[in-house]
Amino acid sequence: MKQQVCGVPSCAALLDKGAVFRGLRLCASCRNLLAIRLASLPQMYQACEQALEVRHQHSIRVVRGRRPTGICLDDETVTVRSNTIGVLSAWCEMIVDERGVPGPGGLDVRKLASFLHAHLDWLSTHSVAADFAEEIAGLAMAFRKVLVPAQERTIDLAPCPQDGCGRMVRVNISTIQRRPGLLVSCDAGHTWQPRQWLDLRRQLDITNCDAFA
Repeated sequence: MKQQVCGVPSCAALLDKGAVFRGLRLCASCRNLLAIRLASLPQMYQACEQALEVRHQHSIRVVRGRRPTGICLDDETVTVRSNTIGVLSAWCEMIVDERGVPGPGGLDVRKLASFLHAHLDWLSTHSVAADFAEEIAGLAMAFRKVLVPAQERTIDLAPCPQDGCGRMVRVNISTIQRRPGLLVSCDAGHTWQPRQWLDLRRQLDITNCDAFA
């Protein structure tokens, strides 16, 4: 018996008779949204490249112990770009294997997305159609998170090196337009200006914690 409802768990809308007859596993709304998201990925991928260039100028590296394993503020951007190539290429490989057609001819995001869009009708009838829709939705959501991040983000560094303080030193990264940039301060109110960050790094290194890079 053919599926009567949309395969996307968050939707599960009833499929119309035409969709059932064609063997589609996604409702019209989910198919349209999937097409829009897929078409938007190359542009968001490119926008992330520009975001990487900007954030690199203001990045902070948090290093704990002797191994530089800490946090780099553009890690999410690098990850979502890498994941996009991996996800899209994997779906393209499935189409090539199952349909016996030539592949997209490279790992360029535009080529990958275009190839998938060309086979979207076939994918919509596949048993993993909902999985494909959800993975593309996940990529789009990850891109939005990177391109439109939360207005403020805080990273804990180490106990304050000021005599008798010991309160946590934190980095507050603000993307609010009226006050963009970084604020380094401790919970007791001690603050450090950019010209003082190198000295702060040295002091925090003494307590086996954190470095700016």
